[in-house]
Amino acid sequence: MKTNLFLASAAVTTLFSLGVPAFAATTNHVTVRRGAYLLRAPRLHSGRIALEKAGESLTVINGSTSAWWHVRDSHGRVGYITRNSKWTVVRAPKLNRTSSRFVANSRANTTTRQLPPGVRYDPTVHALAGLNASYQVKFDAVLKVAKSKLGTPYRWGHNEDRGQYGFDCSNFTAYVYHHALGYKMSGASQVQYHRVGWVVPKNSMRPGDLLIFNRGGHCGIYIGHGEMIEEGGGLGKVGYLKVSPGSYWYKHLTVVKRMF
Repeated sequence: MKTNLFLASAAVTTLFSLGVPAFAATTNHVTVRRGAYLLRAPRLHSGRIALEKAGESLTVINGSTSAWWHVRDSHGRVGYITRNSKWTVVRAPKLNRTSSRFVANSRANTTTRQLPPGVRYDPTVHALAGLNASYQVKFDAVLKVAKSKLGTPYRWGHNEDRGQYGFDCSNFTAYVYHHALGYKMSGASQVQYHRVGWVVPKNSMRPGDLLIFNRGGHCGIYIGHGEMIEEGGGLGKVGYLKVSPGSYWYKHLTVVKRMF
């Protein structure tokens, strides 16, 4: 039954992998969430190398596609494994305060200069906070951009970066991170669910995190004190909604994604 579930899911992700060029490895490791096969090529039925068990950590190497990770496992075997977040997940890096790759502010919150998965840097936008900024500066930038759009009406498929008025939920989050931090990322909620950001436990949620609900059906940005800022969500506009334990949206929270 588990194999059948994987094959069905992989068949879907394969549709996205056909004709997609390889990407450089910008993520260091992925973790297997449930048993999934390591394959010889980035397509279904390309030949199984091994069954990677849940909990296995795989090293990402150059050659990944939008639907398949190119990885090396702990036994030195090299192959491709699905990027579907039901089977593999990118974990947030452990922050080392003595490393030059990370900085920490006076509140002891740590942030990384590394771009999160699914994001590239856009040097053409005037971002409010740079990659080397502290956590607090980055969050203040995110909050400032998000609040500047309070009351903007919901418009499915719209993103003001494209000269359109209004947003849908995921185009709003993409717009905010773009203008706050210079992040260029997909405005599609399913892409943000499966491919954007580092997954962190729900109890580690902190302001600035991307929140995904109903398996990609909705998203928002956590701003602290049990609230998020988002587009739509029953409001029909950009506004605040409760996401504290016991609230409607907390019960529908699928995953928390660290973005900086």
